[in-house]
Amino acid sequence: MKRNFVVGSMAVAAVLMAAPAVYAQPLAKAPTGTHAMFKSKMVNFKITNGGAEPLTVKAGKNTLVLEPGKTTDFTLASGDEVVSKNRTKHYDEGQVLAHVNEDLEGHNITIM
Repeated sequence: MKRNFVVGSMAVAAVLMAAPAVYAQPLAKAPTGTHAMFKSKMVNFKITNGGAEPLTVKAGKNTLVLEPGKTTDFTLASGDEVVSKNRTKHYDEGQVLAHVNEDLEGHNITIM
């Protein structure tokens, strides 16, 4: 009788301790803020202004003017954005033109 009581008590204790552990965060999962410590991959790509008017863009931390019909080379960190800084026929000021990721490597983006 004592043996059944001890085994039963241990089983109940194990179940009560295991239930909260199911919802716990894994120890190996890193918080999202720590990703900023690691260097981002640099991505090389080109943007061609296919429109009829100059387009001012902010690429990463730099501001550039894309002349009509001209192709400009870009080297930006993955995760950066290319944002329109002036209003045109097709784009509003502040509109994201490109979100830089590894898939853009070596490609040419034509903006109208």
